[in-house]
Amino acid sequence: MLSALYINGTWQAPAEPREIAVFNPVTAEVMHRVAVGGPRDVDKAVNAAQDALPGWSRAGGKVRAQFLLAIAAKLRVRAADLAALSSRNNGKPLAEARVDMADAAACFSYYAEKAIELEARQDSAVMLPDPAYTSRLRLEPAGVASLIVPWNFPLVTTSWKVAPALAAGCTVVLKPSEVTPVVELELAAIADAVGLPPGVLNIVTGTGLGVGAPMTEHPGVAKVSFTGSNAVGARVMAAAASSVKSVSLELGGKSPIIVLDDADEAMAAELIIGGIFYNAGQMCSATSRLLIDEKIAVRVLERVVDMARALVLGDPFDPATTMGPMTM
Repeated sequence: MLSALYINGTWQAPAEPREIAVFNPVTAEVMHRVAVGGPRDVDKAVNAAQDALPGWSRAGGKVRAQFLLAIAAKLRVRAADLAALSSRNNGKPLAEARVDMADAAACFSYYAEKAIELEARQDSAVMLPDPAYTSRLRLEPAGVASLIVPWNFPLVTTSWKVAPALAAGCTVVLKPSEVTPVVELELAAIADAVGLPPGVLNIVTGTGLGVGAPMTEHPGVAKVSFTGSNAVGARVMAAAASSVKSVSLELGGKSPIIVLDDADEAMAAELIIGGIFYNAGQMCSATSRLLIDEKIAVRVLERVVDMARALVLGDPFDPATTMGPMTM
C-alpha cells in the first residue's frame, strides 16, 4: 500500500510531503502511514474530476455499469483480505468486517443495474395534457461530487456514496476518514486495476480541515455528501451554502427502540443488544434509548443485562470475540 494520494488515475505525493499514522486499535501499534493532502491537492483532484466529467457522463449507463460490475467482482475476489485489513484498522470483529465487504460489493452491483435503468429512461417521452405539445425527459449528472466518509464502516459508507455517484455519471473526489483510510486506498487500487478512466475517482487522504473543508468549498464541486457528526455537518452545510451546492448529510442520531407489552421478549432483547453493541455501538443508528412498556420492563431488562454480560470483548480475529475495541 502506497503512502500517496490517488489523483487523475495515478498515485501522487501531496503538495506538502506529510504523513499521518494509522493505528491498529487492538495493539495501539502503527499499522501504516498515509499521505496528508491539503488544499492544493484537493484543487488538483477537483480539476481532474472536472476534466473527466464530460467523457464519463457521455459514456452511457451501460458502459458505466460495466466498470461498476468489474469493481464489484474485484471486491468479491479480495473480500477476505479486505475484511482482515478493515478489522486491523477499525477493530471490528472479522465476522462483521466480512459482512461489510459483502455489502460494499453488493452496492456496486446494485448501482450497475441502476445505471442501465437510467440509460433506458434517457430521452423518454413524457405525456402532456395537450397533444399539440411534446416533452422529453433528459437526465444529467450533478457534476463533480465531494464525498466525505467516517471511520465506523470502512468501505461500506464509501460504496454507498461512490457507486451511485458513478452510476449517475458524476465524477468523484473522496476523502476517507484519517482514522481508517487503508481499505479506501485499496478501492483506488481496484479502480485502477479495472481501468476506470483517469479522474473519475480521486481519493485524497488527510484531515477534515486540510482536505474536507476545501472539498466542500471548492467552486468546481457541484454536490457534497457528508456522513459524520452533527457539528461538522453544520459546518459542511454552511460552507456549501455560499455557492449553493447540493448537500446530503447523514449525521448522528439518538435512536430509540420501543418495546410494547405484546412483543416477543426474547427477540426484543436480541434486537436491543444488536442495536446498541453492534460495531461496538459506533454507528449513527445505534439504539441508545430504550422505551419499554412497564408491564414487561423488568423481564426484558433482565434478559438484556444477561446478554450484555455474555458479550466477549477481545481480538477481532478470535472467533469467540463478539465485540472488538473502539476505533482509534
